[in-house]
Amino acid sequence: MTVHFSFGAASLVMGGLIAGTLGCAANSDYVYQPDTTNATAGGLPATRTAIPQEAPQGAIEVVSYGVTDLRRDSMTIPALHVRAIVTNDGDDTPWTMDTSQQLVEIPGEGRSQPIFVNADVGTLPRVTIARHQRRVLDMYYELPDTMRKASQLPRFDLLWQVTTPARVVASRTSFDRVDREPDVAYETTGAWPLWAGWGPYWWYDPFYPRVVFLHSHPIHFHGNGHVAVGRFGGHFRAGGRPITGHR
Repeated sequence: MTVHFSFGAASLVMGGLIAGTLGCAANSDYVYQPDTTNATAGGLPATRTAIPQEAPQGAIEVVSYGVTDLRRDSMTIPALHVRAIVTNDGDDTPWTMDTSQQLVEIPGEGRSQPIFVNADVGTLPRVTIARHQRRVLDMYYELPDTMRKASQLPRFDLLWQVTTPARVVASRTSFDRVDREPDVAYETTGAWPLWAGWGPYWWYDPFYPRVVFLHSHPIHFHGNGHVAVGRFGGHFRAGGRPITGHR
């Protein structure tokens, strides 16, 4: 089944502000915890990997806020959220990250590219991380038809890669669903931590789907429109801000 509805074709600029406040703690039935948890991001379990590992000049932190809904008018798209925080502490030559090549793998469903990416930089899907810069990238993956909520998604892997002058640093981060939730406070300003959907720029691949899960139906976007991020874990309203797309 092919579903068509209006949306921007490349770089999407936010055209609205959040209504209400988001200072309350989120409640969720599940948390997705990396197998090698060694950090926290916004109060959630995360994994931090030095880049490059043999001569660190910075790091990438990976965290997931779990399953949410992307809404467009009457359309609801269940999606998995993954955040990558890339920091270049000391490399004079900028790093690059192609967000369209950051894949999620689900056992029995194969791999998928993100359907949407959200950030504070208008060069998406490619992002440059100069010396002393930090980029926060929120990626959303449309869930397969066989898994529409967190209770049906026990595990997934993120296959990430960052290009540095030394080499392409690539690895796999595995996440397991756990039946607990740490206390998380989401800010309403630009202060850290940042809620999902905070960035003014949204992007999707106009040729999507090219790499999608086995049991997925294609969704095609045309023209202009609005989209909003729904509630993570069925409770947290992430951003709740409509955005307007422009060609």
